[in-house]
Amino acid sequence: MEKQDEFIKIFSSMPKELRENLEKYFLEIIKNYKENRWEPSELNGAKFSEVVFRILEWHTNNSYTPFGTKIQPFNDKLKQFENKTNFSNSIKFHIPKMLAVIYSLRNDRGVSHVGGDVNPNHMDSVAIVYISKWILAEIIRIVHTLSISDAHGLVEKIVEKEIPIVWTIFNKKRVLNINLNFEDKTLVLLYSEYPKEINEKNLCTWVEHSNSSIYKNIIKKLHKEKFIEYDKESSSVIISPKGIKRVEQEIDFMF
Repeated sequence: MEKQDEFIKIFSSMPKELRENLEKYFLEIIKNYKENRWEPSELNGAKFSEVVFRILEWHTNNSYTPFGTKIQPFNDKLKQFENKTNFSNSIKFHIPKMLAVIYSLRNDRGVSHVGGDVNPNHMDSVAIVYISKWILAEIIRIVHTLSISDAHGLVEKIVEKEIPIVWTIFNKKRVLNINLNFEDKTLVLLYSEYPKEINEKNLCTWVEHSNSSIYKNIIKKLHKEKFIEYDKESSSVIISPKGIKRVEQEIDFMF
């Protein structure tokens, strides 16, 4: 199912304008993070925060600030939800506090660094991604009265990569483009599962290699070339940013 269909299904009760902007700015955060675009101008939570603010307004008042109208000062405006006595603490306190964090986190970041300071762009981006996912899960949980684990499961489903040439069947995955070599099949499968780690034996089964020893050499080669990270002790494999770039730029997802 396409991501847009997932949003329509999950947020069917939400006004279309809110749903579409929630989808747009949430997936933009995820996309920029996975592409290593961590600069404040590229990955920030301000627009996502403003959409969620409007969703809280809609949920509590059945109306919301029109898009195009500024919500300022943002952090002060968030305090209005504390007075919504008929709603959960998540609506009144938890979500607004998280919005305040990611809305202002990138201010003055990446501007001046001296000495041995660690550039905060990556750390900030990680925080924004996970806080945004938590907020989205909370919204799903509130709208559908779901458990926390079920709501987070839906979020992870939304952020899964859509790859037409990867087919999931009988608890296995298959690459439908039979012209790809085993290296590329491996990278495509890892890409489809990112950021999850996949066991080497599962990969060997999924690419339908007949010899596990020979396939291990393929894994080692990809590791040496930094397209993947291979942990020998656990036999876990995960695709690297370099591997992601190769898949997105060099492999045709159609079959």
